[in-house]
Amino acid sequence: MGKIVREIMVTDIVTVKKGTSLRELANILTSRHFGGAPVVDESGRFLGVVGQHDLIRHEKPLHIPTVVTLFDSWIPLELPSSFKKDLERISATSVGDLYNPKAPTIGPDAPIREAVRLFQLGNVDILPVLESGRLVGVVGREDLVHLLVTGDDLID
Repeated sequence: MGKIVREIMVTDIVTVKKGTSLRELANILTSRHFGGAPVVDESGRFLGVVGQHDLIRHEKPLHIPTVVTLFDSWIPLELPSSFKKDLERISATSVGDLYNPKAPTIGPDAPIREAVRLFQLGNVDILPVLESGRLVGVVGREDLVHLLVTGDDLID
């Protein structure tokens, strides 16, 4: 049987709350060399994830929707909802404005290959490890790279 997430997850978890300012989040991520952080509520319940890519996207300029004029009317070529989301993104001031409540998570007994697959799928900065709905650890890309550096096979 291959390695499981429990063997590589970090259990000394640094979390943030929805009210954490973006400046404070940036300081936490850079000073601790984290790709992201789990977002929790006041009782410690897991809500989602916020990461470096969220901060970078926050700084991306606002895209003004393209329109065409037809019979003295303006017709948007893009959905107004995407413009609204972009406007919310650039005006964000706290973690609550940027975090992803639908971020992927993984269980502690999942095979490492599942963590690798989730990282390969897209914009994942960290993988929160949940057991019975409770946050018990975090896996970052660097945890997978550490396995390679130590000579361990990622998926045995």
